[in-house]
Amino acid sequence: MPQILDGNRVRDQIKAECLPRVERLVSHAGRPPGLAVVLVGNNPASEVYVRNKTKTASDLGMHSETITPSAEMTTDQLLDLGKGDVLLILAYGRLYREVKALFAEARALRLPTVLVTEADDTPLAKLADVCVAIPRGRPGQMALHGATLVGLEALVLSLAAAKPEAALSSLDNLNRLRRATEAQSKSAK
Repeated sequence: MPQILDGNRVRDQIKAECLPRVERLVSHAGRPPGLAVVLVGNNPASEVYVRNKTKTASDLGMHSETITPSAEMTTDQLLDLGKGDVLLILAYGRLYREVKALFAEARALRLPTVLVTEADDTPLAKLADVCVAIPRGRPGQMALHGATLVGLEALVLSLAAAKPEAALSSLDNLNRLRRATEAQSKSAK
């Protein structure tokens, strides 16, 4: 006989498990962990999903931020990329004009692209140099990004394992920039 999963109960249990972890991170790092989501395009299901995730992060005492860049802003940020960089693009659903412009600019800058999307046989997937197909939910329903997050984590860990010195150097630079930003914020007050 099939077992019915009580989503609300599971959600509450996960949140209860996360709360002490967040508190430990705050006491260890001196600041809350954060969730930053970059939302490109106008997908109502994704907007609801992101809004719920940022609210949950806030409920847990985490910093949360939603960034909704314009196509022009994203293209401007590409100019900071150079030889040896790869552009990782997460895009599900139809081919939004912002995403199409992003691929065009990446091609013009000769940046290889890796696309994470739901299937490797779509017009969107055909634009990428490498496509990582990670299915999520069903079209027209709530977006389920759990598998995407696991896939991204696997990619990050694989890259870090392949070049541990570069990964540690990047973390050192990130921490240095965070300290500098925090110092500027304190001096501005």
